[in-house]
Amino acid sequence: MRRLILSFLILFFAIVPKARAEEPNTTEILPDSSNFVIASILISSPGQEAFFALGHCGLRLQCPSENLDYCFSFSTIVPPGPEFNLLLLLGKMKAGYEALPYDEYLDTFRKVGRGVTEYPLNLTLNEKRELWRKMDNLMLKGPTMPFDFLYYNCTGTLYRAISSVLESEHFVFPDVHPLNIDNRTRLTYTMKNSPWLDFLSFILMFPYLHADISIDGKVYPELWGRMLKVGNIEGLDGAVRPALAGTPEELLPMQMKVTPLPVTPVRFFGGLLVLALLITLLQWVCGWKNVPKVFDLALWTCYLLFSFYLTFASINSLYSPDWNWFLVVFNPLPFLFWLCFRKKHYYPKFFAGYSSILIVFMAFLCLYTGHIEWGHELLLSVLLVRCAANYFLNKRSNH
Repeated sequence: MRRLILSFLILFFAIVPKARAEEPNTTEILPDSSNFVIASILISSPGQEAFFALGHCGLRLQCPSENLDYCFSFSTIVPPGPEFNLLLLLGKMKAGYEALPYDEYLDTFRKVGRGVTEYPLNLTLNEKRELWRKMDNLMLKGPTMPFDFLYYNCTGTLYRAISSVLESEHFVFPDVHPLNIDNRTRLTYTMKNSPWLDFLSFILMFPYLHADISIDGKVYPELWGRMLKVGNIEGLDGAVRPALAGTPEELLPMQMKVTPLPVTPVRFFGGLLVLALLITLLQWVCGWKNVPKVFDLALWTCYLLFSFYLTFASINSLYSPDWNWFLVVFNPLPFLFWLCFRKKHYYPKFFAGYSSILIVFMAFLCLYTGHIEWGHELLLSVLLVRCAANYFLNKRSNH
């Protein structure tokens, strides 16, 4: 109820600029009323958690003459944690805008040592009023929008909201780095502080690798800040003005040092490959049985869980409506083969067939991306080593 009353007050003062005799104005309104409403983007530095790996952006709206100063932030229904991860993986995460007083908003970043920089938007008075009205309406809807890391996030939703209030105008941004590089390289650059998020995102969003992604899907907080510095707002009549009304101002210095995890996907799967080769060698030479069985059980259990999830995500179009080529190697078919044919004498031939599929896919991955995806290639190599070992060991035992 408190937020509902607050939102109506915000909307009232943003749209109906009338002086109140009982409360003196603290800031004089300019003759053109351009400072009656002030709009700016607040971009925060990345946090330590994976959810905050790309930083955050919010919208600050001020009405100085009425002592109103609020920040609108796109927030999820639950904070990061086990429940958050589950809802996100199932595609059930919802989010919406909330309005916080400016000081309270800054305190959330000050407490954890994250920096915040303000970028004043060069919008007309009417555009700023309409933007305030729009953000207020979005806040009243509550957390009803979907949330993902591509289009429905703090940056994409805010970019679309601001773009929608431009009057016969649109943003024009030059190809600043990393907008001017391929999708794969940009993904790696964007998630340089979170290699595991990059590793997983590459698989889940593989269909977007060569897709023509719109600007609201490419932009993220730190990049948007660089884009605003050199961007313009262009009208249909050819009129052009800078996207920013002034120089960005650092409100909070960054004190947190974000350090990537020491165990990267390349190191982890590289070590796992060495272990798989060692176990296979001892299994072949010394006849080990128990250790390889435990290793295979753990390996194929993880494989099965991820395969079921990737299949579920693809069927429900959680990350892309297009075909994901990783389904060729990560799917429930191996489990079905084991369930139905494990007692058949020809079952070991499955390992030979799957080994061939892995070899072809590993070559395809390099050609399709134009890069050697070391983390993913090492993971596939682990599967290849154990499949080949199972095939040749079974073939030797039958002779």
